[in-house]
This record gives sequence, structure tokens and C-alpha cells, in this order.
Amino acid sequence: MSISRRNLLQISGATAGAAALPGSLGAFDQFFKPSLMAEANVTKMITCCGVCSPACGLQATVQDGVVKFIEGLPGDAHGEGHLCGKGAASAGFLYDPDRLKYPMKRTNPKKGFDEDPGWVRISWTEALDTIAAKMGDTLKAYGAESLLFVTLPSPDLWLRFMNAMGIVNRIDHIDECFQTDRIIQRYTVGAKTWCNDFENSKYILMFGWDIVAKAKIIYANGIVKARANGAKIVHFSPNATATSRLASEWHTIKPGTDLAVALAMINVILSENLYNKEFVDNYTNFAQYETEIRSHFAKYSPEWASEISGVPAEVIVRVAREFAASEAAIAPAHKKTLCANYSNATQLVHCISILNILAGTIDRPGGRYFPRTHSVPGVDAIYPPPAYPPKRGRRVDGRDKLFFVNETDTGMYSTLANGMLKEFPGMIKFAFWNAYTILAFPNPKTMEEAMKKVDFTVVMDFIPTDTCSMADIVLPSAMYLEGNDIVTRDYNAKYPQSIARAGVAAPIFETRSIAAVAIELGKRLCPDYFKTPAGDWINPSVLLDEKVKRAGLGENFADFRAKGIVENKAPFVPRTTFATPGGTNKCQIYVPQFEAQGGEALPNWYPKRDLPSNEYPYYYMTFIPAIHKRNTTQNNRLLSEIMSSNAANLNPALAKRLNIVEGQKVRLRSRVGAIELPAHLTETVPPDAVLVAHGFGHRSKLLGETGGKGVRDGDLIPESSIEEMIRLRNWGGSSCIMDAVCAIEPLK
Repeated sequence: MSISRRNLLQISGATAGAAALPGSLGAFDQFFKPSLMAEANVTKMITCCGVCSPACGLQATVQDGVVKFIEGLPGDAHGEGHLCGKGAASAGFLYDPDRLKYPMKRTNPKKGFDEDPGWVRISWTEALDTIAAKMGDTLKAYGAESLLFVTLPSPDLWLRFMNAMGIVNRIDHIDECFQTDRIIQRYTVGAKTWCNDFENSKYILMFGWDIVAKAKIIYANGIVKARANGAKIVHFSPNATATSRLASEWHTIKPGTDLAVALAMINVILSENLYNKEFVDNYTNFAQYETEIRSHFAKYSPEWASEISGVPAEVIVRVAREFAASEAAIAPAHKKTLCANYSNATQLVHCISILNILAGTIDRPGGRYFPRTHSVPGVDAIYPPPAYPPKRGRRVDGRDKLFFVNETDTGMYSTLANGMLKEFPGMIKFAFWNAYTILAFPNPKTMEEAMKKVDFTVVMDFIPTDTCSMADIVLPSAMYLEGNDIVTRDYNAKYPQSIARAGVAAPIFETRSIAAVAIELGKRLCPDYFKTPAGDWINPSVLLDEKVKRAGLGENFADFRAKGIVENKAPFVPRTTFATPGGTNKCQIYVPQFEAQGGEALPNWYPKRDLPSNEYPYYYMTFIPAIHKRNTTQNNRLLSEIMSSNAANLNPALAKRLNIVEGQKVRLRSRVGAIELPAHLTETVPPDAVLVAHGFGHRSKLLGETGGKGVRDGDLIPESSIEEMIRLRNWGGSSCIMDAVCAIEPLK
């Protein structure tokens, strides 16, 4: 049944309408029942979402300890009273019938996605004792380099544990996300910022990023407001998207050639002296390196870029002139699309940073700005630890060969399997995976093979992912609606605002937080790091109270929670100094530090890694649907009802040429693998490409909703090696997570 505003009102407005239509709305049926005259023990509780980084504020209606409804929080700087579909479906994560409920250990020594682990329930004490013993024995026998932790470096108690153990090989997904931009922004403007003042922008220039359909409410709201305020929005993207439809102009572009267009725009702005002279002269190193900068970009003409990208030269010239003349222009870059899709992503985000600098809108109205936030101390500031041991040993992912990647301490998903199987086979003896799944890796088959070779693996998650099927011990994780924390606003942050993430439901079954696990493992393996100066064990609740007090948010967390939101409104004062390395306090267009450490002072043109050929003639493109977050939400029954699988999206002209009709199964084949899935014909995809949604193809038989549905888009994406990255001048470590080409074969 399709839900329109009209029939939704008819259903919810009739006195007995919902009762008369049992199941008519499927997973939404429970939300459209007649209201009772009175509800016992019903409260509204303030907290914030945990699906993605903006952490929009939400209100949970709780009856007798059970979350009944979730909605946006008015007054919240990020959601502004709204939630995306994922946030609104939060209760579906909390009450997922497939949630991991208690610790389990494997009894079948044979590992693989299609093997039954033979799970046996165990106590938390047995689980923690076993993990500590295995980890301690491995550390003693093989050194710290033999321990692999696949996890983000948070929360701070978990990071403290890893630091105390001298963990060398901590791996995360940031090379698939924003690693390149974190490096570039640090050296060009001082730090990576998530703040984009779209509402006050007059010209928004976007490369690829489907900002409207990525369900970041804070950004979508800003773009809509900008459009209403008369801003011009220009979108370059190979395929037409929701952002393309909202934009003033959409220009199709060959995949992976955004860099050429950006280089040519800089050429136009410099050659015609259209840049913001006041900002560039006073707050950048342009004057110091003007000769080098002008000479470098002179070779990248609009005509040259047009040949490569397919964008007409006159469009490139016009857009560059309009962008520079608007006085409040912004070229945003967020995560995957610009920062990790292709091997030339580092050069692209460097160009984007230069465009923003030339526009003169760094930390200015209408541009990128730095967040004004409350200063919340971490555990090490409150309870200073003994000196951490030095981190000695080899990096299994080879990250240490990329200076700036190693410096930023992120990644490297894309090279991990190669390191474990080819560069350092047998080095990793113990692995701990926290809230990550193999599905996120390029060419997941190789990661499966790498995991089979690890002697002992621990996985902590809230549902039984594919990664869990490879574990020796599984730990059930609490989720964001079950815990307390401080969340500072860093997307819309012209003045400090913080929100209390408060548990709206007690942790169910035997779930615990990763912070609690850190403390318990710390007690067993490195006790001196988990004691207060008074000699007591660190108590997370006492620690949180102290953080709240020192940050000026309240007397303790209970006080902060009662307030819900704390903000300190103040006028926005633009920066006049920028904390770039080198001590000049200026933005850097020319970055000498890059050149000194194997990078490039100015961005050069390089093609993407994989280009169409006779064997693989089509661009392979992937996307993350707005209704899902990467590969973590597909088992949510509410979201799965909206989108439960993926398809090969093809242009009708290409389909006709290949004799493919709607719904017909096709085989997509790349140099590393093949997938088979139904075709969907759409004019939004260019006729030289195929587009597949990411996040499907879960193999775990314990995922009752999503297991076995769809295919893994990553099976066609080649994994990387550090040597390949160096050869391709991919010195920022882009994972090339969409850098593939394929053949398309119709199946009967």
C-alpha cells in the first residue's frame, strides 16, 4: 500500500479506521491506532539519535519502561525537531528480535559464513576471563603487533584500554569515509570541520555528493533554506539524484573526473583574478607562493577538463566565475563520495579546499566554519593515567608507509586483507571487532579468508552480523537508546550547544557497553590504568558526572539530563588566525609539508584507478540509500519494509542494447568478482554505467529480516595495497571504494 498524505489522514482521522485495517500499513501499523483517553505511566524523554554523527535530538514516548514512539526534538540545533527515517525507526533497533542477548562461545572450530558456529551461552565472567587470558598470552608470546582491534578510537575508556595495552594495529573505516579530507583540511585551513553555513550561502557548488538523499537532516535543512533564500546550487554528478532535482543546475560528469573540473575552475579564478583579494592577501600563504600557484594551475584549462569530464568548457568557465563573484560561496565535502570513492580523492578535496579559500569564506558567513563547542574533558584529563607503553611493531595494513595517513591515525580497511594474507601472513593472532562488519570491506571474500587465519576472534555488536559468524566469542552490545553520554553539537555550532544522550530504556537482556568491557578487561590486564588517584576502580557514572561538571553543563549528569539541552548563545566572530602546521597562522593553498613527506604541495591531475576497457566496458557505481546507514540498518523491520534488497540500476538505452528488460536477472562482473541481481531500468543513470545500492547481501542466517537478501556490492570492488596507493599517488589513502568497472551480462 502506498502512503500519501491524504490516505494517511483518512486512516489516522477515522475513529476506528486503524482498527478496521489490521496490517494495512505493515510495520507502521502500530503507530496508527486510536488514542486512548488516558495512558498510565507514560513519559516523554529527551535523548539523541546514535545512527549517524549529527546525533539529532529526539523525544521518546515511554510507557511502563517500553519505548512506544520516537520523534524529533524541537530546539535541537541539528534536527530542528525533525528526524530522518533511520532515526524515527530507532525503536526497531532497540527491540530487534534478533538482538544478541548474552555472551556466547563457538564450539565448531571450522569458520566461514556458511558454517554453523555451534554457539553456546556463557556468562560475562567466563567471556571476559577467556578474552583476557587469550589476549594476554598472545601479547606475551608474539608482541603487540599480533593483536588486531577493528574499532573506532572511542569512547575514551575504550581508547584508554587500547593505549594501555600498546595496541599497534587499530583499524577503522575512515579511509572509506573522510580520511583524505581530514588530512587536507588540517593542513590547508587548520582542522576538519563539519560545519557548513548553507543557510547564508549565495552559491553552493557540489561535486557528486547527494546531500539531500543522504538523510543528514542538518544539511538537508540548510540546503532547502539556502534555496528558499535565493542561493544558486550547482551539482556535478554522473547520475541524477534528489540533490540534482533540488539544484538550480545539474551537470552530468564522467565518474572520477570531478578533479579535472575543479582544477580548471581554479585556473579560471586565478587567471581572471576573481578570488577574494582581501581574504587571500591577509589570511593565506598565496603571496609567498604566488608564482608557483599560478604556474601550476595554468596548464589545467577548461577545454582540457571538458575533454576528460564531458562537462562543456563554457559551463566550467561560467560556474567558476559565478562561484567567485557571489561573495558567499561554498564547495562542501563531507565523506565517502568526494573523499574516498576514487584514487584521486586526495587531490580532489585539496582542490575543494582551495576553492573555498579563494572564495574567502573560511569561517565566514555562507562558508565552512569551525564549531564553537563546550569543552568536555576526557577520562585522561580527569584521571591522568600512568605513562602509556610505546607502540612497537609492524602495521599490518602498511599504513606507516603513508606519512599523513599514519599521522592522522585512521584507516585502513582497504589494505587490511592484503596485509593479513600477503604482506604479513600469520602475524595477527588475536582480533577484537567492535561494531564493524565484513560487509563494509572492498572485496569481502578476501577479508573472510583473512579472518579464518586468526587464532582467536572476539566480536561485539548488537545483532548477529556476518562478522559474528567468524568469532570465537560474541559479546552483546548495548545501543544508543540504552546509555548516557554528553553530545556536543559540531555540525550547526555557531555557539556552543550540548545535548544529554540519556538512556530511555534500561539495557535489555545481558547487553553491556564497550566502555564497561574496557574497564573489566582493564582490571584483568592493565589494572593501574583503571584506578582513580584514590585507588578506586574508575566508575563510568562518576566519570560522566565529573565531565558534566567540568564542562559547565550542570552539577552532575542528572542535572544535565533534566535540562536536556544546554547552550551558550554568543555572537559569531570570524577567525583571523588559522591553526595550520608550520606556525604561520594562515590558510595554506600551497602546502610545503605535503611535498616534504611524499605528497604534493599543489594538487595534480590523475585519472581514477580503474577505467573502462573492452573486457569491462562500464563504470560501476554504488550508493548508500537514504533509508539505510551503510550496512547496519537493513535488519530493522521498519526500514526493511521500505527497502529490503538491491538491484542493478541501468539506463533504458543501455538495457535495450544488451537485451535486458525490467526485473531480469543480470550478472555484473569485475576483475575481482561477480554478482547476480535483478535489473531496474531508470533514466537517472548514465548509459555507460550501472548503479548498485550498498548494504545488502548479509550472509548471517541469524539475521531474520535481511539475511540472504540482495547481494554485496563490494564483491566487485578491488581491495588495495599500500604499494598500489603509492604508485597511483594516492598518498591520502583513499580506499577507492567505488573505483571499479564491470561487464554486464543478461541472464535467462
